[in-house]
Amino acid sequence: MTMRVMVTGGTGFIGYHTVKALLDAGIEVSLLVRSEEKLTKVYGEGVVQHFTCGDIADADSVNAAMQGCDAVIHVAALVSTQAADAQRVYQVNLEGTRNVVGGAVEAGMERVIHVSSVTALYDPSARILNEDSPTSPKPTGYGRSKVACEKYVRALQERGAPVTIVYPASVMGPDAPELTEPHIGLQTYLAQFVPLMSSGNQYVDARDIASAHLQILQGKAASNRFVLGGHYIPWRELGPLLQQMTGQRIIKVPVSGAAMRMLGSITERVSPLFNLDVPLTREGLNYATRWVRMDNSRIEKELGFQFRPVEETLADTIRWMFEAGYLTAKQAGKIAE
Repeated sequence: MTMRVMVTGGTGFIGYHTVKALLDAGIEVSLLVRSEEKLTKVYGEGVVQHFTCGDIADADSVNAAMQGCDAVIHVAALVSTQAADAQRVYQVNLEGTRNVVGGAVEAGMERVIHVSSVTALYDPSARILNEDSPTSPKPTGYGRSKVACEKYVRALQERGAPVTIVYPASVMGPDAPELTEPHIGLQTYLAQFVPLMSSGNQYVDARDIASAHLQILQGKAASNRFVLGGHYIPWRELGPLLQQMTGQRIIKVPVSGAAMRMLGSITERVSPLFNLDVPLTREGLNYATRWVRMDNSRIEKELGFQFRPVEETLADTIRWMFEAGYLTAKQAGKIAE
């Protein structure tokens, strides 16, 4: 009998690659989507046979999408680090997690995967983050919503519910239905400059996240929490790496982490006044300048999991962004050739 998996967030970046991996493995999917038009745009006509139009905050549409399913992967979340969005982000994400993850447990699903985030564990005073790290001690904005979801799901795990939590870092890779913040960051680095800030960033390929989801669904994991951190790159090494890969001169601008965090605070206050869409926020730059490394060792040991090289991820991403018109041939350099 073929397994059917309900997936939320299937028209987003992680969701798209997860659904693709499931379909390639012969697993049926049932998607909860906001728009049939977007579903068709992302997958093409008739590729996804089972779908429900609705919202994770609406329990009725969530339950409808779960009908006939054996497992659930909850990817969908409202993502914004803008301070003005904080309360709405909190309400939508927590209510959605209760409806999807809690509803799946109540319905007796065999396996449930909750896609959390590094922000749920983030603690700038920590040396490293892993699956046993406590929730973030002083979360704000988007992080506050992910901490609330994390506490709710961990409580289900403590009661014996068959729920697995995964924690992706900054998600990169090709074939995104629309550009994400890491993609926009890469655009900036290749078109303008790489900031030489404190700490660095950790990139995980969306295709690797999808592969991890598939292995967990197939029952290959003994644990119920997995960090998906991928590869850490200090900011001082990112510019030289992109320069080597593209063959283009990458401008590198030294700037202090404190100055960038202050810039994020100012931008948040000024942008609404002038109707500016600037992706700089205090919360986002706090993560970027005070990153804490994520430890992948549990999934690597338990599942023999290997994250593809970060150079492969970046090259595939740059090639796709060039072919999709998000980068010029000059910006993509050798990769465009």
